[in-house]
This record gives sequence, C-alpha cells and structure tokens, in this order.
Amino acid sequence: MAAIANGLAAYNPGTIIPITSSFFMFYLYAAPAVRMGALQKIPVIHVATHDSIGAGEDGPTHQPVELAALYRAMPNMHYIRPADSEEVAGAWESAVNYKQGPSMISVSRHALPQSGLTSREGVKKGAYVVREEKGAAVTLISVGAELHFALKVADKLDTQGTKARVVSFPSHALFRQQTKEYQREVLRRHENIPSVVIEPYVSFGWERYADAGLNMMSFGHSLPTKYIYDYFGFNVEGMTEKVGDFVGSWQKGNVPRGEFTDLLEAVH
Repeated sequence: MAAIANGLAAYNPGTIIPITSSFFMFYLYAAPAVRMGALQKIPVIHVATHDSIGAGEDGPTHQPVELAALYRAMPNMHYIRPADSEEVAGAWESAVNYKQGPSMISVSRHALPQSGLTSREGVKKGAYVVREEKGAAVTLISVGAELHFALKVADKLDTQGTKARVVSFPSHALFRQQTKEYQREVLRRHENIPSVVIEPYVSFGWERYADAGLNMMSFGHSLPTKYIYDYFGFNVEGMTEKVGDFVGSWQKGNVPRGEFTDLLEAVH
C-alpha cells in the first residue's frame, strides 16, 4: 500500500497526492515503504487510525504505544496527531501543503469531546497554548485523543489552588520549525514553569520538551475503552494527584532541572 502510493507520487510529481489509510499499528509493517518515501521526499499522506490504547478490545497488538516515537524521529516526515475535528482540519491543510516528504495524520477510533479551544492554525505551528493562566505553576502538554484529559486535570488542579496552563502539541516536526522565541512562548520553561506531558505512549522523545510525563511504561491491554485508561492510571483524579505532587517537589527544589521524571509506574 505505502510502496504503491510512493510510486504513484513519484511517477508524475505534483499531479496527485496519494493517500493511504490503516490502523496506526499496521504502519509498523508499512514502515520500510514509508521510510523510503521520506528518504526520497515523496509527498504522500498516510491516515493512521485506532492510534491509542483506547482501541481497547483490540488488545495490545493494536495499541501502538511505541510507534509515534519512530515517526516523530523520521527525517522529512510530518507526523501529526490532532485532538478533535478542528485540529484534524489543520492537519489536513498542513499535510496537503507539505511537499518535502510524507505526512501522517494519526487519529483515534473512539469518540472525543470537542473542546472549542483548539485551532487549525495552531496545528500548523506544531504546538500552541489552548489555555493560558496568569501565575501558572505548571504547563500540561497533551496530544490527540488525550487532550481532554489535560483540560480536566487543569480544572481539578485549579480547585486545589494550582494554576495550570494547557498546551496542545500535535506535531514535533512542525514545532521544531518554529523560532526559539515562539517555542519559549508556548512552553515557558525558561520562566521556571515545569511542563508535564500526558500521552499514553512511551515517553521517549518528550524529554526535549517536558520535565515529567504521564506515559505508558508497558504494552497495552485488552479492555473496553472506558476501563483501559483507568487501568493504566489515566484517570483525572489520579493524574491530578501525580501532577500536584510533582509541582510541589519542583517548587521545593527536590527535582533536578533537566531531569525527566516518569510519574506513572509500570502496570503488568
């Protein structure tokens, strides 16, 4: 599939943009062809679905907890993980206009809330602030199907007296293209505000942008969607407690600067 798409795009460049689609996990099998497309800078759009542990009943074989790290690291590849319909529109616009290689738009299977805070223009910059807070003690970074978790954790922290900013971070590749000034404005780590990423993938790669993470420490499990997030610790109450404890330790100076902290333990 991916190899055929490469051939179609290479045969007469600029005539068509081939599109492939499958479960995100299956792009592990397609990775050699996708990589060749990136190597040759061929514009193809790959639409990856079922991209989270929320795939639930399909089991760990269909839950790509480690695969985003591969595509985020791949040169010439724009891996974009949008959070809702507004971000999906921005992802498509970015992918259609990207001519220096393939793009991958990574989406969930399960229904997601529409926050009304997201921006298709923000997607084009890779990351952007969806909720700013004066006097914020922490920045919550989240991506795709789990952005709504970050918004709920921010609300819960606020009731406990901890102000939290929220950043949507759909694309590392697009964010790297922005100026340092813009990157600092979004993350504000230079103001001694720690960042905590919430994403049920492995944390590898987030060390560049975050100080701590609520991430997967193992493969997934076969459970219905409404249970699997709780099983691995991705529930609002538990995450709020973990983030609150981390912020307290950070403010006391007990967390070395530049050191990434995993806030969840492995679940077997």
